[in-house]
Amino acid sequence: MLMVSKSVYFYGLLIAGIVFIAIGLLSIYYSHSSVKVDVDGIIKPESVDILSPNMGKGDSAFISVSGSLFNMSITYPNKTADTLTESSSAYSFNLTAAQDGEYFIEINNLGNSDILIDGYAFTKGNNLSLIGQIMLIITGIVIVALGIRTRQT
Repeated sequence: MLMVSKSVYFYGLLIAGIVFIAIGLLSIYYSHSSVKVDVDGIIKPESVDILSPNMGKGDSAFISVSGSLFNMSITYPNKTADTLTESSSAYSFNLTAAQDGEYFIEINNLGNSDILIDGYAFTKGNNLSLIGQIMLIITGIVIVALGIRTRQT
């Protein structure tokens, strides 16, 4: 039977733990950085679509909607709402975020044919994903502790 030395376990667990911690920290950094996301799709007749980019101050979004008749409104992070257009068949909207937070852009198809959405928005990750990232970091700490424990025994 082949015996593996304690130093192999020690370095293996130490490296694995550090990798878990590094992935968790990089993931936290990435989820708090704004990323450009393409917005394109089709809204069926008598349907509603809600776009909800989580934007940082100064981030931008451009949304172009065309086709059937539709209403379009936006709710800002401070919960104020504005109607952008009513009963339109074509509309373009350029938004620069004045404050951090989640913006809700609601498009309601009133007509009897599809409408097309095109554009982009800068968005950040959801704070709910922080739970998974913290779990990665804690797992890494536990693995490092196990590695240190193998070295001490």
